Amino acid sequence: MRPMVALIKRELLEHRAAFLYAPAILLFVLTLVVLMGLFNRAPEFDKADVSMSGMVLVYQLALTGAFGGWSIYTGLGLFFYYADAFSADRRNNALLFWKSMPQSDLKVLTSKALAGITIFPALILGYAILTGVIIYVLGLIASLRFPVITPPNFGESLLTLVQMSIVGIVYIVLAILWSAPFLAWVAGLSTLFRRWSIPLSILIPGAVVFLEFLNTLGQRDATRPISDFLAWRFDTFIDERAVFGSLIGDQAGGPWRMLEVILQSVNWVHMGIGIIVAIVIVVLASEYRRRRIEA
Repeated sequence: MRPMVALIKRELLEHRAAFLYAPAILLFVLTLVVLMGLFNRAPEFDKADVSMSGMVLVYQLALTGAFGGWSIYTGLGLFFYYADAFSADRRNNALLFWKSMPQSDLKVLTSKALAGITIFPALILGYAILTGVIIYVLGLIASLRFPVITPPNFGESLLTLVQMSIVGIVYIVLAILWSAPFLAWVAGLSTLFRRWSIPLSILIPGAVVFLEFLNTLGQRDATRPISDFLAWRFDTFIDERAVFGSLIGDQAGGPWRMLEVILQSVNWVHMGIGIIVAIVIVVLASEYRRRRIEA
């Protein structure tokens, strides 16, 4: 267990810029921009005669947007991480060191895969929760600046933050697991083609879809199973309308209703199949490294 922890810590040290420093800088810049906007004069807002009380829903929607934005950052960050991680140690001769250690290629690649679905998302989730705190503080500042704004009290805000954080954590974890085969796909390609894995991960499926389209061109009611499956896989993680409807609209029920909708939307069978595919790709990549890459 200790070697695996050490290997994961190595991944954190080597990629802390993307998952630790860059999010901090991004959050700082966005906070600064919002503060500058709050202290700019907005006469038309000052003259509003409608009391904006009952801001719990607004805070929930703001947290939904925050977790949604950080989930996009997590997805992009993991894509580029996996596109490089499985071959990064071949550029600086670190592979010589790790092959001299009593650690198999399977364990090394497993540590990289686990780092991508554990410690890196955990860091981003921490920034997402911190964003929620900053949103509340900015709301207090805005209420001092514009008296028409009545933010929720501390107890309501804390409860909302805890509830929405649980929902956000579940959502991001499920999104990563749903994306596991795609992340494993680009990681496996990186073992073969190094940084060319980024364009190839898109070009190869694109070429297959294009050939499938040409093969069925002119055929009425033609079926394109590969194209349909990829489109379905990319588009059916959750029902976005139902998720937002759990906060606003006739079916509104708050954060716990949102969590229920998310869990009900997941196709658990295909989730499991995707995770198995990802594991198989990691095993095959480790076998390639063991057999074909000379230390």
